[in-house]
Order: sequence, then C-alpha cells, then structure tokens
Amino acid sequence: MNKIRVGVAGLRHGMASVREVLAQKEFELVALCSYSSEAYEYLCGRPIPANLDSVTFTEPREVLIQQCRLLKDFKEVDFFTDYDRFLDHKGLDAVIIAVPIPLNAGFAIKALEKKLHVFASKPFALTLKQGIALKDAVLKSRNKFVVNYQFRYSPLMRNIRNLITTGALGKLQLMWWNMFRMPLREGYTKWETGGGAFITEICHWIDLFQLFNSETAFKKICTFGGLNVLSQQQEVDDNAVCIIEYENAVRASINFTYFTDQPQHSLFGLVGDKGKIIADTDDSGRYVLYNGAAQNRTEYIVNARRSHQGHLGFDISHQRFAEIILRDLDINADEAKRGFESLVVALAAQMSLNKSKIVSREEILARG
Repeated sequence: MNKIRVGVAGLRHGMASVREVLAQKEFELVALCSYSSEAYEYLCGRPIPANLDSVTFTEPREVLIQQCRLLKDFKEVDFFTDYDRFLDHKGLDAVIIAVPIPLNAGFAIKALEKKLHVFASKPFALTLKQGIALKDAVLKSRNKFVVNYQFRYSPLMRNIRNLITTGALGKLQLMWWNMFRMPLREGYTKWETGGGAFITEICHWIDLFQLFNSETAFKKICTFGGLNVLSQQQEVDDNAVCIIEYENAVRASINFTYFTDQPQHSLFGLVGDKGKIIADTDDSGRYVLYNGAAQNRTEYIVNARRSHQGHLGFDISHQRFAEIILRDLDINADEAKRGFESLVVALAAQMSLNKSKIVSREEILARG
C-alpha cells in the first residue's frame, strides 16, 4: 500500500481531521461525507461567512477551511450526503468518523462491516448496548479500529506515563483531575444528544486515568453533582465530584464545572509512595515532579511551537492511525478493551449521580 486512501465523515469536528489527512504524506484524501453540502462548498471556494459556527478544538473552523484550501483542490474529492453511499466508494481504504455522539458506534460498525479501517471519535458509544455491539464488531474485524482518545498520545501524557513506568513516583496510589470550563455547546446540552458530561467530555480524563494506571479496570464509583447554575441553558449536570476505586486499590477523583471559564481549565495530579506530579494542560501542557529523599523538583514544559494546543495529541493520533495500518499492527483487542472500559466508567459515574449511590462494576455491566 503506497498511500492510505481516506474518507472523512463529518465536516464540523471533522474539519481538523481533513487538515491532518492533507498534511500527512501517508494519507490521500479521496472522499468526504456530511449531511449538508455547506462545508464542502466552503472547501471548494464558496465565500466563508464571518460568523461561521466553530466547533473545532484547534483553530477556528474558518481558519481550518482556509488551510485545507491551500493543500487540495476539493473539486477532485468525491462528496456524499449519504453515509452508506460514502462507504461504498471503491477507492476507500479507511474512514475517519467525526459525527454527532449518538452516531459514533453505529457508523463505526457499518464501516468495519465494509472491511474498512476505522478512526472513530470519542466517546466509544453513547449507551452500554451500543458499546457492547461496537466492542464485538471491533474484535471480529480484521481491519484496524482506533478510538481517538488523543490526549494519551501527547508529549505531556507520554512523558508522565514514562515517569510512572520507570518508578519516579514509586507505586501509584492516587490520581485527580479538576476541569473548569465554559458551558457545553448546544448539541451536547441535552441527554439525548450528548449523554451528559461524563460521556461527552470527561471520558478523556477517564481514559488518561486508565493510561496512568496500566489500563486497570475500575471496581466501584461514587458521584455527587447536579445542575446548579446553568439550568436555563442545558439539561445535563453542570458540576460534579466523582471518586473512583480501581481493582488494584488505586483511587482517583474527577471534579468539574461548566460555569467557571477561568485560566487553568484542567489541573491534575498523581501521587505515589515516592513522589508526586502536579500538572496542567494550558498551552501544550506542563508538569512539576517532586520525588526522592531530597524532594527534588523537576519541571517539564511542552514547546507550544512544536505541538498542538487545545486537544493535545490530535496530530499524533492521526499519525499513529497511519502507522497501525501500514505496519499491520494488531491493536483491535486493546482498543476495544480500553474504549469500552472508558464508556463503562462514564456510565457508572452518571448512574451513581442519578441514583445517589455507590455503583459497582458488576452492577453497571449487568445492565447490558
């Protein structure tokens, strides 16, 4: 295979992926799919309005469109408004799926059934039933499947994981993540379309806890939260405190608000029996490590000029997708396991909040 012939489904969030496909030599963009032709027309040269809705997490969407125009004549790229017809494109090797959350699992399953490689957006699924169906499809498929929890591939997170692996913290004991940000976009403010904060966004931090804790399964979970400030804007909870205990006795907490748009949106830390890390994701990320008998202080700052800001690791995750396909790496079992685990933890956290009780792993899985 000389180049991987790629199609992108979804041109709102997906516009950032279009740019990545065009920027990387391993890919050839051959098809696009969106329910509306508007974004495709912008790519083909239609004037871009000043107030274009931007839903991307790197540059604004109008900037991404302009960058893409410089890299490709989009009149040469086939465009579809029907996903099934898109999948039947004879030139496709792989698809990148960046569609509304309720469609994630179903669209990925359809693409795998067409014997295409799949790069799927988070979350793994919206419901446990969808998650089980996607997990089974991934394990059955001979084509590659990746769920894009891109933060784990960022230089910041890879460096922290290496510190844990090499024993800089000793034995990991405790993890925490505090997120304070602006309200959710309209499409995520309803239970039906977003599933709540744990499914929509906190799944990223859940996945990082899995990375830091050697992909260990959770044991039980307890969440407190509610809709205290933004009841006129959204249905879903706008704040919560969540405590997780893992099967290896490591414990973690996640705290979030959607009404505190102040600097340092994400602060997190890890504590072992020989050291600790205090970190944040502003710019391209940084941490301070304290360890050793002398309580040595080591500071690490990612060079923002050389790494994506916003959703850290987004470019690297696309590079990894190409590597997996070209090297024929056997990753489906691991991707299915950790994608499904992140979903199960998110669902258990929300169930605990809704029912005001501790939820065990067995209880949430029994609902499937």
